[in-house]
Amino acid sequence: MMELYLLAFIIIVQNIAVFLDNYAIFYLTSRNNSTKIATAYTKKYQIDFLSRGFLFFTPPLLGLLLTQDNLNFLLLSLLISAAVTLFLTLFQSFNFLTKTKMTFSFPLTLKNLFLLLIGLIVYAIYLYVPFYLNILSYFFKQHSLWIVQLSPALTAVSSVFVVYYMDPKVAKFIDAIKIKKDPSVIFELIAIRLLGRLIILLASFFIFLKLV
Repeated sequence: MMELYLLAFIIIVQNIAVFLDNYAIFYLTSRNNSTKIATAYTKKYQIDFLSRGFLFFTPPLLGLLLTQDNLNFLLLSLLISAAVTLFLTLFQSFNFLTKTKMTFSFPLTLKNLFLLLIGLIVYAIYLYVPFYLNILSYFFKQHSLWIVQLSPALTAVSSVFVVYYMDPKVAKFIDAIKIKKDPSVIFELIAIRLLGRLIILLASFFIFLKLV
């Protein structure tokens, strides 16, 4: 029974964090024609702070699940959470496009496709590092104490793309005058999130089938 409660709590806190992470960037982008850009950025960072607050609960909860020595529940927590995450991202993306009535295009250049590939790989890792490390720790129990400690470092590495590429690109889109806004930013913003989280779901599904 305790494992079921842990499973539910992990899925809830993880996806509250994901929801807030999505909401923060969609909120900021939707204010691209606002005269209160500084206020929008402040609110985005406040939402990001809340998102990370919920995300910090995930590693200890997964660690507690790991101590139960039950691989099935670890894999199930990843699978269900990944499915909820993809659904939330789809819903929020659709809601964002519906409310803002934004249109987008995406030139199929080699550079754009490469950046899109990097982005979806990053979002297949971003926010889900604790899950991967705790599952890895199950198979390497003698090294589990230091494996799980890699979570902050790997999260920081996966955040580099977001902080130094995607966020500045969104900022440039917001700062540009209306006729010079690059619509490919909107496509990239949504596509890398959806595709990255689809990869998480597919990978967790096949791993679950293979190991359970």
